[in-house]
Amino acid sequence: MDKSRNYYQNSFHHVYNRGANKESIFFEHENYTYFLDRMKEYSRRFEISILSFCLMQNHFHMFLKQTSNNFSISQFLSSLLNSYVKSINKKYQRSGTLFEGKTKSKEIKDNAYFIWVIKYILENPVKAGLVSSVGDWEFSNARDLLGVRNGDLTDVNYVSSFFDSQSVMIKFLLDKGMKIPYEF
Repeated sequence: MDKSRNYYQNSFHHVYNRGANKESIFFEHENYTYFLDRMKEYSRRFEISILSFCLMQNHFHMFLKQTSNNFSISQFLSSLLNSYVKSINKKYQRSGTLFEGKTKSKEIKDNAYFIWVIKYILENPVKAGLVSSVGDWEFSNARDLLGVRNGDLTDVNYVSSFFDSQSVMIKFLLDKGMKIPYEF
């Protein structure tokens, strides 16, 4: 039996999935940009606020807020992933699944946890040794939060509201020595 998802208005969720058999889900730059374009389209259509995201070669993470009861995070994810898999299968003349089962979802109820899940998500490419700083990874919202890029995919103002100031947020996100006090 499937585990019930607690998707309801004003709920927050850390969602993630990876490629089947831990294989790639992004094969070239164009795949990442297509996925990001679909994220933007479907987040607006399904009234989902994206607080943080990171796309890696074989997996992704997103921190989402469901802003209404008109649509659910489940509808957003289903549309996004189905669209992406169809596109990849057509482009690379493949068939079948791309992802490893259902997307995992962890409801985040504790506001103190919000900043840590964002830090965890953005540090993925650093921990994988792909970049030396969160701001160096092109396929996350770190550059938006750091003020380097003016992206409109994530709700930067809402994320900033968890910190005393923009400079405190930037220092927090860039601090590599900080141990995340939660298990993921």
